[in-house]
Amino acid sequence: MPIVQFHLVETAHNADAVAALLKAASHFYAATLYPELDPLPLERVRAFVSEVPPHLWATAGKLVSEGGLPAPYFTCLALAGRPTEQLSRLMTGMTALIVEHLGVERSLVRGMLIPIDPAHWFIGGQSASLARKSEVEARSRGQRARVGKINA
Repeated sequence: MPIVQFHLVETAHNADAVAALLKAASHFYAATLYPELDPLPLERVRAFVSEVPPHLWATAGKLVSEGGLPAPYFTCLALAGRPTEQLSRLMTGMTALIVEHLGVERSLVRGMLIPIDPAHWFIGGQSASLARKSEVEARSRGQRARVGKINA
């Protein structure tokens, strides 16, 4: 279920840099959530950008179109029950990728982690609590999940 959405000011960043961010974020997300798997289950990851026109984005009360800073914001979705340390690495790493690829100051980046109850996330029409039952149960017991390569 790894999904990351980057909210960026339209035209504030080079298209190649944004594309590189999406690719790097996809690999990083999979490596962070599934470090025990080789190859990484990249088919589970979704990464995308939502662009906002400069006249519709304000940072510190100032529109970007009027000189405000285009301060990136991102959201990461993850199934509830993952270890706090793992989620902290995820958010710190996503921030670092934004800084690296888009050249913005770290202090301007904001991010939010949204934990999703496995019963409320669906993979091919089936709840994750069923589709990923063994993984979810292992996490709830504090054990490392044994994950097979499964689409979604």
